[in-house]
Amino acid sequence: MRKFAAIVFALLVAGFVVHNANAQMSYSVRGYGHRADPQVNNYLSARYDHLLQVSPRFRRFRMWKECHIITWPGLRPECIASFDQYEPVLYRAY
Repeated sequence: MRKFAAIVFALLVAGFVVHNANAQMSYSVRGYGHRADPQVNNYLSARYDHLLQVSPRFRRFRMWKECHIITWPGLRPECIASFDQYEPVLYRAY
């Protein structure tokens, strides 16, 4: 009887958990609800890429912000080099 009660209890708990599980994932961006829109996200991404290419001050700041915390030997120069690889500088051409 004890074994039967444990099995019933386990089935009830499993049924409760499965019943309350939600397969849909949701997220929210607090304070920045407009950024959840894919079109806005694409625009902001393109703007970021453009600023990296044409603004030396913005580029220096982003390189510092993204790479200064890396302490693993040899990875900081690779981080800085990745900016030149993926976002080429356009302001030197002018």
